[in-house]
Amino acid sequence: MKIIYIFVTITVHNADVPHNREPEPTHMKHLFTLLLAFAAGITTAAAARWNAETTDWSRNPHPVIGDWGFDRPGYPKGLYIHGITVKEGQKVKNPVIYDNDVYDDVFEDEWMYAMASLGRMEIAGLIVTPVLTDFWTFSHPDWVETAHDSRNTALAAGIDPDCLPPITVGTEAESEAAGERKMSAGAELYVKLINEHHAKHPDRPMIVNIGGQGATLASAFCLDPTIADKCIVYYTDLRVYNGHYEWASRIIAANFRVVSWGDDNWWIVKKCQNEWNVLPRPDNCRAEENDAMSGEWRLLTEMHNPMLDHMVHQFRHRNEYCGEGRCGDSYGDGTFIHAWLPGIFTGAALQEVRGGEVLHVTSFTEQDEAEVKALTMGVLLDPRAYRFKK
Repeated sequence: MKIIYIFVTITVHNADVPHNREPEPTHMKHLFTLLLAFAAGITTAAAARWNAETTDWSRNPHPVIGDWGFDRPGYPKGLYIHGITVKEGQKVKNPVIYDNDVYDDVFEDEWMYAMASLGRMEIAGLIVTPVLTDFWTFSHPDWVETAHDSRNTALAAGIDPDCLPPITVGTEAESEAAGERKMSAGAELYVKLINEHHAKHPDRPMIVNIGGQGATLASAFCLDPTIADKCIVYYTDLRVYNGHYEWASRIIAANFRVVSWGDDNWWIVKKCQNEWNVLPRPDNCRAEENDAMSGEWRLLTEMHNPMLDHMVHQFRHRNEYCGEGRCGDSYGDGTFIHAWLPGIFTGAALQEVRGGEVLHVTSFTEQDEAEVKALTMGVLLDPRAYRFKK
């Protein structure tokens, strides 16, 4: 018989709660539930695994969670993931937990808000994880405000307020070591949302989309390891940039089913903005040569919508999109777009990434880029998404 002893020291600092903001939900009421889940998971949890690629669907007529392959009959062409990809003509019903570090450097949050406002996506949680790595300075508390600003701009634009959950803050710490197993409202939210959804729809995994460091999800796993088998994690750039926090990335790679998209396809760098295939093209090469009404930017500007105006502002001023010789052309952390558009990933393979076996996307073509543009621009320019403007 194996006996496990867990010792816990709790320190509460009420002075840490800013006077101008509501305090974070107390962790005390959940503490013993989480400790029991953690203790149970130490000896019982098994890593969630992908199965071998299905190349002949006649030999696998009844796939299960973990099965994947390409072009399953009756389903859209492209990467098929059981539990995520739905039959032709059906609606994706998997809810999404969106977890990013800084909300202000990419545009999948704007697309996601519009999708939700149109009733085409359920956003279960919005988490901000404001940490990076020790090498680049770990703690970035200012990034919390980018999440609040993103959500507030969406509300001002007329996005349905009932489809936007509040911003929940994940791991906050001063160093990588201090961030390990760090209790946070975000980690608790992961455990709560994933378990509640799985209890109702075990055949429909929660979608987790991570565009930054995975500290909050890794800490949630330490609270309840069983969540790993109940979700699919879309992770942007786990292999390089967003995987540099080794403790977190290795836990996620080793224990969750991860779809990894990055390093070789990330940002889709073009030399000039008028070469973009995914984002709207302006008329000229460099941002200083284009105004807000240039080329396809006009389509966004003419909507007179603060969320879309912000996108154009970023095209013109943020270095990722207008840097000399580095004009990033993508919804950079939008791996989960795949669930609504399976055909955008036409190549994938099981690969070892950060010590675990993940489903790594190996091909993203110009045709794939065109399909993403058709979907995203069609959603962003749909006036029905903004009908809730007061």
